Amino acid sequence: MPRSIREKPLREVKRKYHEKTLSDDAIYTTWIRNMDIYDLHAEYVWLQIPIFDLTQIGMIALADIAPVDFQPLSINFRYRLPTREEVGQGIWMVFEPIDFSILFDWYRDPDLFIQTNVREEYWLPTAETRPRKAIYGRTPYGVGYYDPSAVREFIKSTLYKLRLIRTPDATYRQTVETTREELGINREFIKSVYNRLALLMSAQRNAFILGLAVLGRSRLSEVKDGYAAVPVMDYDGKVREARIRTLDHIQMGFILGLTPLGYGYLLPKNTIYRPGSPPFIRVMTDKIRDIRNRVVVSTYAYPNYNKPEEMVDAHRSDRATQYHILQMQRRHVEEWVKAMLPPEESNPVRIRQYQNAMLQLVAWAAKRHRWGYNTWRYMTEEEFRNWWISYWTSQGLNKDVLNKLYEGSRVWLRELRLQKLRLGEKVKHRRRMLAGTPP
Repeated sequence: MPRSIREKPLREVKRKYHEKTLSDDAIYTTWIRNMDIYDLHAEYVWLQIPIFDLTQIGMIALADIAPVDFQPLSINFRYRLPTREEVGQGIWMVFEPIDFSILFDWYRDPDLFIQTNVREEYWLPTAETRPRKAIYGRTPYGVGYYDPSAVREFIKSTLYKLRLIRTPDATYRQTVETTREELGINREFIKSVYNRLALLMSAQRNAFILGLAVLGRSRLSEVKDGYAAVPVMDYDGKVREARIRTLDHIQMGFILGLTPLGYGYLLPKNTIYRPGSPPFIRVMTDKIRDIRNRVVVSTYAYPNYNKPEEMVDAHRSDRATQYHILQMQRRHVEEWVKAMLPPEESNPVRIRQYQNAMLQLVAWAAKRHRWGYNTWRYMTEEEFRNWWISYWTSQGLNKDVLNKLYEGSRVWLRELRLQKLRLGEKVKHRRRMLAGTPP
């Protein structure tokens, strides 16, 4: 939040939020802006979504995780117009999640995914070498692998969420490394996933590979010995040259210098995928088109659960009141942190850093929109504390001060998280119940 907003009286912050998000003028302005950015948004989703989806598709064979368990791979929504009762409760548009496991049976099972998308002659080699998720009491010792919930969530979603909220540079690698160390994840495994993500990003710009390339943004690559030569900065910060030929080489193939032993397949020169466009490519491109075409409809997501009479008066708006309470909680935390800091840490820049750290401690374990944040929800409180202190110490904050802040917050931290979650769902839950719609 900008400093100019942080320093305003809360009543003014509430008014501004209502004016820019919930008022009649705000809805019209948002619609116009969404129309203006349509082309930019379309380009953005075509550049960003394949990077995440294709990395996770490769992980299906490498980590025995079903496609439906990956996020954002399995996230999409459809929308419908509201009923008369829903309109009466200020529901402007109803967004419903799409269940890919119902639409595509191969989304539920890694083996079926391989049989649906991979050529038949490669089914058996893939099945024999693919690691298997072990089941306690059923899987023989040494045949499968086990992982705690927090570790699995990190692999399924958090690693990719961190890429969205961090620039793809040393900052992102440092955040990933801090989390990996706290969870005790094998460094070679995380290194292999990170390198594939980085390689996909580079290949999209520096090569023209079907299923990944974007017209106008991808260029013909330099070819060496029949392979595209693509530069990539790996997990250790070293720039390497990868030799690739097809999409599956990037997703799951062994690439010298980038893939640790045991974390990639030796693949043939030509693709192992079915001829033409394999089903997962069609699902991905259909999802991208849905998101691209839905940008204008998202206008109604921002002011949802907002009745006409609430649009003209911030003091009558439940959504504006909800925002006001959340800002009160935020300012309470900020003032508490400021009062707790020793004199040597009390310059404006350091104060803001410690405030941000404390706000993260409250928020990341209590996100309503949870994709990418479940890792911290599944951590024990002690694991979360250790991760939080390690992360902010690496950002230059004092470890003793961080410990002091954590200890001082114990009496109210858990309750504030619960309040935040309950408050975030309250308006939506009540309005849907009054409209006769399951919340």
